[in-house]
Amino acid sequence: STQSTGISCKRGAGIYQPCMEFCISELNNCRPIHLFVEGKVNETRELLRIKWGVGRLAMDSNRPPIIIPWVHRGMDNVLPLYHTIPKIGNRVSIEIGEPLDTAPLLEDCQRFKFSTLATRKYISDTVEWELRKLGQIIDDRHSVDPR
Repeated sequence: STQSTGISCKRGAGIYQPCMEFCISELNNCRPIHLFVEGKVNETRELLRIKWGVGRLAMDSNRPPIIIPWVHRGMDNVLPLYHTIPKIGNRVSIEIGEPLDTAPLLEDCQRFKFSTLATRKYISDTVEWELRKLGQIIDDRHSVDPR
């Protein structure tokens, strides 16, 4: 069985804060981590720019991680912001993407001699692209009433 716990990172505090060190340690010990790559609770339905921490995790882990991208829609109706009691009977959609192996991404960056900064951005941008594709798929499906 896999246990999970929330890891508090402070948006804007950079990619070298203690929470990131903890995530790298977890990855190095072959433990999964769950990231909210936008770096905060999203109060809109638009995907925010993906934070570069995901690129750092891929670069600084002993083994390049495999990322399972996924998006959801409808949780804002189940538990609206600033509410504490969930509202039942709402539709929630989840779309899970194909595993994204970061090893080939890192190899590309090495081959083309990307800087550390460019490598972080390339990996983060790739994750963002995958999430945007999933977002379009789920938006098309979630907007259709299943009844």
